[in-house]
Amino acid sequence: MYTGLLQRCYASAYDLISRPAERAGLADQRHGLLSGATGVTIEIGAGTGLNLRHYQSDVTRLVLIEPDRHMNRQLSRRAANVWPNARIIRADADQLPFAAASFDTAVVSFMLCCVPDQRRTLAEIARVLVPGGKLLFLEHVRSSDPRVAAKQDKMPFPYPQLGCHPNRDTLSQIQASGLTVQSVRRGEVPRAPEIERPMIIGSAVRSPADRPAC
Repeated sequence: MYTGLLQRCYASAYDLISRPAERAGLADQRHGLLSGATGVTIEIGAGTGLNLRHYQSDVTRLVLIEPDRHMNRQLSRRAANVWPNARIIRADADQLPFAAASFDTAVVSFMLCCVPDQRRTLAEIARVLVPGGKLLFLEHVRSSDPRVAAKQDKMPFPYPQLGCHPNRDTLSQIQASGLTVQSVRRGEVPRAPEIERPMIIGSAVRSPADRPAC
């Protein structure tokens, strides 16, 4: 019960909590990354829709996946104003309800720190991408500073309750997924708690020679 209440409150307050970082440069980071989205695009873990205003006209169709019903309400309201033709679906990241090779671009932002199994999620993303399709990512990661990494490992409240694991070596998981990392840059989320600051931003591509899994 308390976890559900916390998740509901978190979804309601998410935009307010994120505002200092967005204004301090994170919105610009999103914009630069998402200018690379083209064609039929899927965003997995769309949250409250903070990415929506950064998609460009090169995106021909947009599908938004958000499993949390509280976040989904926020997302639906924002999409109605910003991207009304977007299709919103409640689904888990490791069980996407689409055929193989359905999307030209996949997007994840601050999502791979929350999924139960990164390996399965990334395999599912690779499955739904067309050969040559790309993954755009902006993610919390484990700090290279042992002092900060130790703090991340302690997982203070409310991170476990929200299912957030900012101490994951997400880049290694992307590299091991069969996707080829094209570009990656390490940085920090501005004006965020210390254990949330380390981040990576970049792109990976599914090999044109790959055959979609059935």
